[in-house]
Amino acid sequence: MKKKQKILLVSHEMTYTGAPRSLLNIAKILKKSGTEVDVWTLKKGDFQREFEKEQIPVSILSKTIGEDRLRQYQLIILNTFFTAHLVERFQKITRTVLYIREGRNIPALVRDCGLHMEHIQNANEVVCISEYAEAFIRENCMPHKLSVLHNFVKDDYEGQLNLVSDGRIHFLLSGTYEERKGFDIAIAAFLCMPEELKKVTRLHIAGQMPEWSRGFWERLRAIYDERIIEHGMIADEEKRLALYRKMNVFVIPSRDEACSLVALEGAMLGKALIMSEHVGAQYLDKRKKYIYPTEDVEALCRKMCEATSRRELLIRGMEMRRAYKQAATEKVYKKEFLKMMKGILR
Repeated sequence: MKKKQKILLVSHEMTYTGAPRSLLNIAKILKKSGTEVDVWTLKKGDFQREFEKEQIPVSILSKTIGEDRLRQYQLIILNTFFTAHLVERFQKITRTVLYIREGRNIPALVRDCGLHMEHIQNANEVVCISEYAEAFIRENCMPHKLSVLHNFVKDDYEGQLNLVSDGRIHFLLSGTYEERKGFDIAIAAFLCMPEELKKVTRLHIAGQMPEWSRGFWERLRAIYDERIIEHGMIADEEKRLALYRKMNVFVIPSRDEACSLVALEGAMLGKALIMSEHVGAQYLDKRKKYIYPTEDVEALCRKMCEATSRRELLIRGMEMRRAYKQAATEKVYKKEFLKMMKGILR
């Protein structure tokens, strides 16, 4: 009888944010394919319960890891640049992949978080999540081998068209409330809309407000008007999706975003998307109709105004749903992921 493959996934944290969510998706795919999966994390957190729901054990990474413990795994996947310090040691013992979910923000992480670009350069296998991220990493980090594997999100579509149901167009910002995410650009653009459109638009903000970016989000809160609605961090997946289904337009105004699970979720739900040029998920918008120059408030405002047309919302929603089915389903990802793993383990 063929022995089950055993794969270790290493996360830098367990928070309700994009990177741990993506790692959970990988864990589910591996488990469904008959692979034994263990998960280690550098920092424990509430998101561990999502792995536990799938009967996938999560352990805190020990400061002293014996080689015998690592040898039991045929493959180790290190998730994000924050785990890159482990790659040189781990790959000497067993096959190891550094799965980078960052892009142009890598130099800032080196500067501000004490991370080292040399770990990327020295990794035998590096995977990133978009062509946008690939171009930057290839030029600036020079890894030995670099592959692109687009993210996916689970298909929770219920057949709902992107219609305006209450006489108002609902825009969404979702993610960690920090400068890199560009919420300030989107809020400024939203507040600049013409008076006649202000009457029929609402901006919803969902996501974590970390203490380390308090100064940033407190300044923005001071300029809100009554059309801006905060939902905070929504840990419950069903409640988060319930909010998303009520939206018409997902805005991803990031100064840098290697992909954006929020964009993929918007496309999956058949919503219109507006993205900056520095969002890796722009491969969803092949015509680039709703891509605007990063940090350009006026350009974003124009895109948001265009997205108040009911006909445009319906058409764009259907286009994004088709784009999701072509590029970001579990089926598409699973095929490419398992093909890549087979090549690495050959």
